[in-house]
Amino acid sequence: MDIKRALRNVQDTGKVTVGFKETRKSLRSKKVKLVIVAKNCPEGELEELKAFKVPIYTFTGNNAELGASSGKPFSISTMGIIDGGKSDILLLKGETE
Repeated sequence: MDIKRALRNVQDTGKVTVGFKETRKSLRSKKVKLVIVAKNCPEGELEELKAFKVPIYTFTGNNAELGASSGKPFSISTMGIIDGGKSDILLLKGETE
């Protein structure tokens, strides 16, 4: 699967949260099915996200690359997938702890 294409597709056809605070809020309301984090996501934020027992996929690039791959003109450390839309992004194997 081409993760960059899947990220762009889910932005266009699905429903996502962008940023740690928005993703955490959606996790609390049990809406998020998959969390994507940049490889340089702060460890404290990552540990907090793991507590929600939702699959977490670590994007191979940093936060600037995750933002660019998502079609955003800014850095993104965390992204929550609520609805995959026409993307197959929910098939990604994330870790759950």
